[in-house]
Amino acid sequence: MSLFFLSSFKKPQNFILLHTSHATHLSILVVMFAASHQNQHVFNTVRTTSKTTSTIRGGGRRPPTMKIKAAGGAAVMDDTGEVTIRRRPPAGHKEHLGMGSERFAFKMEAVTPEGERIDNEENKPRNILEEIVWYKDYELTLMKEKMPLSLVRGQVKLAPPVLDFKQAIIDQMEKTGQPGLIAEVKKASPSKGVIQPNFDPVKIAKAYEEGGAACLSVLTDEKFFQGGFENLKLIKEAGVTCPLLCKEFIVDAYQIYLARARGADAILLITAVLDNQDLKYFTKIAHSVGMKVLLEVHTYGEMKRVLSGDFEIDLLGINNRDLGTFKVDLNVTVELMATELGKEVKERNIVMVGESGIFTIDDVNVVQNAGCGAILVGESLVKQDTPDVGIKKLFGRPL
Repeated sequence: MSLFFLSSFKKPQNFILLHTSHATHLSILVVMFAASHQNQHVFNTVRTTSKTTSTIRGGGRRPPTMKIKAAGGAAVMDDTGEVTIRRRPPAGHKEHLGMGSERFAFKMEAVTPEGERIDNEENKPRNILEEIVWYKDYELTLMKEKMPLSLVRGQVKLAPPVLDFKQAIIDQMEKTGQPGLIAEVKKASPSKGVIQPNFDPVKIAKAYEEGGAACLSVLTDEKFFQGGFENLKLIKEAGVTCPLLCKEFIVDAYQIYLARARGADAILLITAVLDNQDLKYFTKIAHSVGMKVLLEVHTYGEMKRVLSGDFEIDLLGINNRDLGTFKVDLNVTVELMATELGKEVKERNIVMVGESGIFTIDDVNVVQNAGCGAILVGESLVKQDTPDVGIKKLFGRPL
């Protein structure tokens, strides 16, 4: 099989052609275009390097950046930290006759020159995270058609004043002696399905605030988490004073401007999806509109890459959930913070956030003892009918 990948490099209409070969006689041409950073605020970056292309060649070999768990441990220690998530399907998207999100599908078949229909394995997402990112690319196309970037940026000027997300966490940490709480407003997840069937974002947000949350995280992904950017707006307009984090799978500057326009005070950037050039660029945009950035890592390599980047780090989160499999292990935070990287973040006074798998006061103590000054908690709180009481129980506080 011959696979050709065409991607932009630095300047518009400057292209690099990369070629790989296999035994069969099938040719697939995939054109990927990325706008230049200088000419557009919105761009879709597809970077193809010698290492990342090796992860999509045939033969069933393990990619050189495959994440392998260290023997006897939870944290992934020996990966390179490079991005292995492909930004969009190599063979493109396919639209059906349905409506809404059901119109999206991957081209799961390819046709040989002889007319034989075969499975197109390269156009299948390797894991849940890649599937989410692929759909996001399609979703953004529809969003931009309905609301151009120029309109969104105009709405940013009318958004409520930005609240200091990072300082709110520090203030609570100093006041209570416990990690600052980022409580998550979400209805569902790919791994658990619907978590809170009686989902009311405003009611939940107010309960979190009453329970003592320092900040709130609001899921905005529609297809996989049943959230939406409008939830940010609803919560802000309801008078909730906790700073808001836009919990989105950001791959485009458009999402950052939209988050601010809807009232977000901070955004999440996932290192498994974005390389350091993306992280630097998106952080710059977020800071330009006053927002803070929570950078998220899951492996030793990702953490090392972020700490070596030439951009400011507001908050650094360690996700105990593997976004490829959605499996959770609290020891990911413990083991990464026990390395020289954990020592470095402490020396640099970076606010660390423990994410996922936190259900009890014992869990809170584990990540705090590891060096986290904040925790992000979703499922264990949002599924309760009285989230405010749940927060007090989580921290061992009087009811």
